[in-house]
Amino acid sequence: MKKILFILFTVQFILIPRITGSYGANSIGNNHGHSVTNQGKKTIKKDIFGDTVIEDNHGNRKTIKKDIFGDTVIEDNRGNRKTIRKDIFGDTVIEDNRGNRKTIKKDIFGDTVIENNCGNRKTIKKDIFGDTVIEDNRGNRKSIKKDIFGNTVIENNKGYKKTIKT
Repeated sequence: MKKILFILFTVQFILIPRITGSYGANSIGNNHGHSVTNQGKKTIKKDIFGDTVIEDNHGNRKTIKKDIFGDTVIEDNRGNRKTIRKDIFGDTVIEDNRGNRKTIKKDIFGDTVIENNCGNRKTIKKDIFGDTVIEDNRGNRKSIKKDIFGNTVIENNKGYKKTIKT
């Protein structure tokens, strides 16, 4: 009997807080949460300019803000910066401070096209069966579809097939 009580006590007060994640808010309005996998603490808060600041207990910090042109800017404490904006055609452009650029747009068929400044291009479209097809300019092709049991099947042109059971 004592062994069973000891095991229950150990599980309740020692193991369960380590396994489960938690979320909370303090009186200032800063939200914080603990991740389940690495038990890190993240704090989400607003600064005096209205920007969203995400910090963790490892010293990493990301700031999400709007600039004077209405573009979304994501900066971290390592000097990395990404700008997300719309161009004059209504396409979404993601640029960083290293010169990398991605453009997300719709083509004349209504398919989503993602291309970068290195010449790589991906097209996301639906086929006649309603399956999602992802193709790139190198000839790679993936299809995402549902089987008769409701499971998601991911298949590529090289014969690789993965089933995700739901």
